[in-house]
Amino acid sequence: MFKLLNLTKDNLIAIKIDGKVRKEDYQMITPLINGRVKDYGKIRMYIEIESIEGVEAAALKEDLKTYIKHFNHMEKVVVVGKSKWQKLWSNLASPFVSGEMKYYSEEEITDAVRWILD
Repeated sequence: MFKLLNLTKDNLIAIKIDGKVRKEDYQMITPLINGRVKDYGKIRMYIEIESIEGVEAAALKEDLKTYIKHFNHMEKVVVVGKSKWQKLWSNLASPFVSGEMKYYSEEEITDAVRWILD
């Protein structure tokens, strides 16, 4: 499930992932991404992973569609996670982002926020 975080402002979209990722999560976030791209041209994404208890196939399809559609619109993406698996996941996504992409552990959350805002 995606939860929009208070850090979301202007061209920055911040979400927390906790639980199973479903197609409905993308139906919530995709219009926001489309709108921010329309308003700002380039966007930044802050993704904080609390837990991922699975990803529906339909959600994975929506994820790929979003990254492909907005390949040139992602200025920066930061992923904050807790495990090597989450770091691997963020590394696998990096070819779908034209901008900078970084991973920080949850202990480095302050650095992650500072980097995405800079």
